[in-house]
Amino acid sequence: MINVKEFIELIDLNIKTKIPFVAYKFGDKDTVSCIIGNSMRIKCSELDKKNGFIFMPFDSSENGIYIEPQKKIITQSVFKSVFSNTIQHTHINFQSKKKEYVSYVSKLISNLKKNKLRKIVASTCLEYKIKNVSKSEIFLRLISLNPSAFSYMFFSEETGVWIGASPEQLVEIKKNKLTTHALAATKINYHQKWSNKELNEQQIVLNDMISNLAKYCNDISSSKLQTVSAANLFHLRNSIIAKPIGKISEIINSLHPTPAVAGSPKLPSIKYILKNENYNRKYYTGYLGIINNNDCNLFVNIRCAQIIGNKLKVFVGAGITTESIPENEWDEILEKSKTILRIFCSC
Repeated sequence: MINVKEFIELIDLNIKTKIPFVAYKFGDKDTVSCIIGNSMRIKCSELDKKNGFIFMPFDSSENGIYIEPQKKIITQSVFKSVFSNTIQHTHINFQSKKKEYVSYVSKLISNLKKNKLRKIVASTCLEYKIKNVSKSEIFLRLISLNPSAFSYMFFSEETGVWIGASPEQLVEIKKNKLTTHALAATKINYHQKWSNKELNEQQIVLNDMISNLAKYCNDISSSKLQTVSAANLFHLRNSIIAKPIGKISEIINSLHPTPAVAGSPKLPSIKYILKNENYNRKYYTGYLGIINNNDCNLFVNIRCAQIIGNKLKVFVGAGITTESIPENEWDEILEKSKTILRIFCSC
């Protein structure tokens, strides 16, 4: 275990020397870890019996990145939660982006009705210019402001720098026990009642996930519906427990992408997104985490951003059903963007 100062210096050194690494913190842990190693391209079908860290895209037909560990470093999570200074940032083409997103959601609602689709997630990328600042400081702010999330900074030459604070676990398999969570719907105020649209959206996610797991798991059960917090937001969640009988790659492929980030039915939703969203999601709504032979602990890559020079690309989305109101969905994605933007200002 090394001290915090050495850990911070290591992050910046790895980026400067272009050494692949991932720094991460589990929400229920008091330590922060960093895996350093060789990176290689990998497909989901090749994940069985691997032992390292994976960073996978939304589109399963594309390659992800696998870091084969050469070194693992741990430090205590003793970082300050309050920072006296802010990092200057300005939005690029904010009004045009709003107009574009609202128009896309309006057309999407019409298409849902025509094509008998239950739900599709509409996402976009909000771009900001940021003041030049060390990546280590960004990471420290990220984990300080999101203590209950899976927070990370990932770097490879193939991907560049990505950061995120995901509240959504894709799947954990440990000692032949599978745990996953159906997570959907969003509100700002805990005391605000959940609408029928939000309750229906959650039920779609739960039903589809259980159905998709049935081929590769036995003894599937789900918990009662809960309201859970994630940074500045609240979501609906059902936990799912099962006994895995399939390969890790099969189980992951059956779950990804979940209806919470793609839609329902699964395959038509993916096809619609790839055809109609006017940008490439890349690793947004993909998944990442530790894989260790027959065990894994993976998270959905939401509440995330890519840093390219002085440009910050924040990825956000909202679940759209026939009951959606386009302007409200825009407001929702702005709230979701604050998970990342809070790092740079008090918003």
